[in-house]
Amino acid sequence: MGDAPDTPGTAAASPGAEPDVAVGALVREGRLVRLRTHVPANRSAFQRWYADEEIARLVRHDQEPLNEVQSRGYFDTIILPLTARGLAYAIHEVATDALIGTTALTDVSGRRWGTRSALFRIVIGEKDRWGRGYGTEATWLVAREAFETHGLDQVRLEVFRHNPRALAAYRRVGFRIVGEHTEWVGPARTQLQVVEMALDRKHFVPDPISTAEDPRRGEPGMVSGAPPPESEPV
Repeated sequence: MGDAPDTPGTAAASPGAEPDVAVGALVREGRLVRLRTHVPANRSAFQRWYADEEIARLVRHDQEPLNEVQSRGYFDTIILPLTARGLAYAIHEVATDALIGTTALTDVSGRRWGTRSALFRIVIGEKDRWGRGYGTEATWLVAREAFETHGLDQVRLEVFRHNPRALAAYRRVGFRIVGEHTEWVGPARTQLQVVEMALDRKHFVPDPISTAEDPRRGEPGMVSGAPPPESEPV
């Protein structure tokens, strides 16, 4: 399932039951992608993305894909509640309105030391849409939501050093590297270099990013992914 209908619709439902909305409400729109609210109908696409080994290598700190039970739990207990709070978004292609990815602001902090921040996450799950500038524009749209709608002062993210295209795309949006740490994951104790980046409200340029010149010049096919199944996103 990865593509949503071109126009909003409903899934079959029993008499008296609330039907599943096939396409969520519009949140923000850019030139290439639009952000919509997540709806239960997105669950199967979300599960397919997180079962993919290549995606897992780029987004998950344990480097392992999620099984069906884990991904369903992640979507139902984390993504949908975040959506209800206006903090998680389905990424749709403008040209077709197809569902192509997911993104969220998590770990929203209180105003400590004068700064209110959140952790940014994104996955472009449809791999035939990689390298088109969609992730870059979606990142910019979420940054606008963070600063303009939620009043945050800073957006943080973590990205693996082995995802250089994502690093380049984040720099284009205005993120700067603020740190780096090493993790050893799994039974084989695989070494991961994790780059820490941040974007401050005062450094964010609230104008659309032009991706027309070279949409492949840095594109976060996937970044910052799902949490370990037993915990909140990390």
